[in-house]
Amino acid sequence: MSESERVAVAYVPVLHEGYRRFVESHARGARLFVVGPELHVEYRPLAKDIRALPADLAASALAAWGLCAEVAVLDVAGARELAARSPRIAMPAEDVSYQLAERFFARCEVLFDTVFLRWDKTRTAQLLRPRPRREAPAPEAYADLALAAETAAAGSVDWWRRVGAAIRLRSGEVRASANAHNPHPLSAYAAGDPRANFSKGIALELSTATHAEAGLIARAARDGLATEGAVLYVTDFPCPPCAKLIAAAGIARLYFREGYAVLDGQDVLETAGVEVVQVV
Repeated sequence: MSESERVAVAYVPVLHEGYRRFVESHARGARLFVVGPELHVEYRPLAKDIRALPADLAASALAAWGLCAEVAVLDVAGARELAARSPRIAMPAEDVSYQLAERFFARCEVLFDTVFLRWDKTRTAQLLRPRPRREAPAPEAYADLALAAETAAAGSVDWWRRVGAAIRLRSGEVRASANAHNPHPLSAYAAGDPRANFSKGIALELSTATHAEAGLIARAARDGLATEGAVLYVTDFPCPPCAKLIAAAGIARLYFREGYAVLDGQDVLETAGVEVVQVV
């Protein structure tokens, strides 16, 4: 195999449109290697991939598309032989690809395609740019909410995550809150903050804090106040658990100032019909 030849290597647990696009882009008329179980037998996350087809069955189905010059299952011996020939390799940008590239193809030219194929660890923790339906210039109709939320955030003792939220109920009442640690506001400073062990977007549930918007929705429920049709302002884009709470609470419109989206938070809000607006 000459250095100008190209191949594609991919973990293919199921067949769907994403894999067809990957094959079209990187393996049409070329060789495609389906990552076999021998290459990921010790990688625990894939042991939970109950959808996964046997590698040989996936390879046969891909070959039936008639797009590739050859489709084969890749094992350890095959990976070493392939690496020795130094082809240009295209792989999906996901954790199993990075591991295989580091283990076998460190001396090869490897292109990682960002096409979304599945929820792997890399994508699960990815910080995404929120996709607002529109942008709202100040002050529009949220000035009272913005003032309440920003004031609450400024008064927060959660120094590393000073987030505020304010809700306007259908009655017109405005309530505000900020991130607060439990069981005491100073718990993180007395015992240490468990979030210090994780990067942004990772293990979001491992926190001693109640997020500002979650606190607002919970207190409204405790007081018997309906949140359906309410308008919410948050200083930072909601995390996935809070996005699900906002959707389930029937919030009609969500204003946010900044932040990042993780996992399925954005999609959950859109599917629930929440109008997402970024304040500029």
